[in-house]
Amino acid sequence: MAQYELNVIDYWLIIKKRKYLIMLAAALVVGFTVLFSQLLQPPPVYEASSRVKFDRSTTVVQQLLESMSFSNANDLITQSEFIRSFPVMERVAMQLGVVPSDLTPEQKRSAEHLNLIYDFGQQIKTQREGDTNIIRITATAGEARMAEQMANLVAESYRQENIAARNRLVTESRRFVEDQLRELERQLAEAEEALRRFKEREGQVFLTDEAKAALETFTKLEDQHNTVVRNRGEAERQIAVLSRNDGTLEQDNIRIFTEEQYAQLTALNQRLLDLGQERTALLINYTESHPVVKELSQKIAGVKAEMVRELRSKQKTLDERGIALGQQIRLYRERYMAFPKAAIQMSRLERDVKVNADLLESLKVKHQELLIKSAGQIEEVTIIAPAITPIAAVNASNMLLNIMVSSLMGLFMGVVLAFARESFDTSIGTIEGVEEFLKVPVLGIIPQFDHRELVEQAKAALPASTPPATVESLSRLICLVDPKSVLSESLRSLRTNIQFASMDRKVKSILFTSAGLGEGKSTSVINLAITMAQEGQRVLLVDADLRKPIVHQRLGLDREPGLVDALIGTTSWRSYVRSASDLMLGPIGADRMMNTPGLDNLHVLTSGSESGNPNEFLNLNKIKLLVDEMQQDYDMVLFDTPPILPVTDAVAFSSRVDGTILVYQVGRIGRNALKRAKFLLDHAQANIMGVVLTNVKSEVTPEYGLYRYEYR
Repeated sequence: MAQYELNVIDYWLIIKKRKYLIMLAAALVVGFTVLFSQLLQPPPVYEASSRVKFDRSTTVVQQLLESMSFSNANDLITQSEFIRSFPVMERVAMQLGVVPSDLTPEQKRSAEHLNLIYDFGQQIKTQREGDTNIIRITATAGEARMAEQMANLVAESYRQENIAARNRLVTESRRFVEDQLRELERQLAEAEEALRRFKEREGQVFLTDEAKAALETFTKLEDQHNTVVRNRGEAERQIAVLSRNDGTLEQDNIRIFTEEQYAQLTALNQRLLDLGQERTALLINYTESHPVVKELSQKIAGVKAEMVRELRSKQKTLDERGIALGQQIRLYRERYMAFPKAAIQMSRLERDVKVNADLLESLKVKHQELLIKSAGQIEEVTIIAPAITPIAAVNASNMLLNIMVSSLMGLFMGVVLAFARESFDTSIGTIEGVEEFLKVPVLGIIPQFDHRELVEQAKAALPASTPPATVESLSRLICLVDPKSVLSESLRSLRTNIQFASMDRKVKSILFTSAGLGEGKSTSVINLAITMAQEGQRVLLVDADLRKPIVHQRLGLDREPGLVDALIGTTSWRSYVRSASDLMLGPIGADRMMNTPGLDNLHVLTSGSESGNPNEFLNLNKIKLLVDEMQQDYDMVLFDTPPILPVTDAVAFSSRVDGTILVYQVGRIGRNALKRAKFLLDHAQANIMGVVLTNVKSEVTPEYGLYRYEYR
């Protein structure tokens, strides 16, 4: 194998030569990519996202309390989990019709219902955006419209649940005040009725102003003392509730009730309620051992401890207040014992009416405040970006990108295959490769041509009645059909190169052969003989291919008599040589013979009669004598011989002539066969003058196209 370095032009020529293979590989890869992308494409999945902003609403007391006791860093994490909680998912599932909305409490606690809600929740994802208080809600569904509805409904349901949780205390307080109002109205009515019956029975009772003031002060002190006792007992019960360790508080979201709306105890109570609700929501999806749940439990325990401390401090204050009020009550009791019993009784009845009336008025004011609070709902969640309908599935394959990538892969694979095929191609495709491989120069390059054009030219030059065989024979005589063509010029270049190659050693006889069949050997030697004759040399063209002679057919001559007859007979070979007069009768014609200068210098010796063993004829000593005589009579004797590899005729005859030229059609046979032919000629001590390349494409000799363009 010839070893030589490839340059950029060589790579380009290989790619250009194998361009159809590269295009086929790229087309196949792209086609299979598109086919499998369509066949293996999964069901479409759409995603839609909405964004909500969470702002914790706190009072001044709550903010101070959180800054001292609790960390609010995980509020957004908790809210993110709360969005996927059971209440929110159940509300959304009912609105979308995933579950019926008219289920009974027993049906809502069934495993089938719970599984539906949990499975539905798996389609929702939440994520906090960076360090902001914005949460992204992403819904996944098989339809684009459904994904958009789910994302928006989850955001809205989360907002509604948050509002309901934050305003639940206000609502419950309003309901409690309304119950108290009805009770006070009943008590006031009873007190007024008791006072009316007392006056009807006892008549009007008069007391001095001093007695009235003492009785009024005494009753106030009793009321205050009773209030202190009641509040202390309430505080004791609250401490007992907060001190329970049986989990009841966490399970039922219980908190203590206090009327001190703006005290720290109220803020702690609200905080306890919020944490309990968050913990209940998390327990729907997590166990108590989950880190987030455990953190909330620790916060709840801290709030309870803080409330217990507040309540014990309140108890201490109430005890001191109760002792002071008891001393004053004993002092006033000693004074009003001297008053009439009827006066004391009427004073108590009037006090009951006044107290109930004041309480009723106070509760009505409180009821109005709660109604205003209920109307102004606390909203911590704001929908800042509703979801829109997605236009493409998230798992859809990018066909354009796939085609681009597959095209590049296909081209790459095609280039690899092209170079691989070029590597496995045993033929020699370059002039440098032939010279490097055979170690002989390339004397001529016969370019590739379109034979149909030559046939048309020959048909135009001959009469219309000319037989097709004659037209075909003339089309092979390139130098006569189109003497200005590139083919004719290449043959003249071959003639010149042969002359330069024979300057050191006089060459008067040349044998033309090839490694295999059909490499253009006979066409080359016939046209070379014509060009040499046109130059003025006396040329004898001898058809030494005794097995498949073709020279006589191309020139329109009779095969017999010829070379074989001269070798086996007694008649001189000179009597068998065809001259210009014989050629006029063939496809060349008389006009072309007369109008082509120098063509009369061409003489032809055909192969002659058929022989049984052509190899024996060419090995006869007589052939050497004939060659010597031919060289004496002619300036140049050209022999057309059979291919080397099928038969050994040319090898045996090569040593009897001055030079041998090997005709090689580029890419037709492998390099090993060509090497074998060269070896046989060397072994026979033939003088190999060089190689003639035929059927050369412009890729092999790029400069050739430029040459043809200039001289046409």
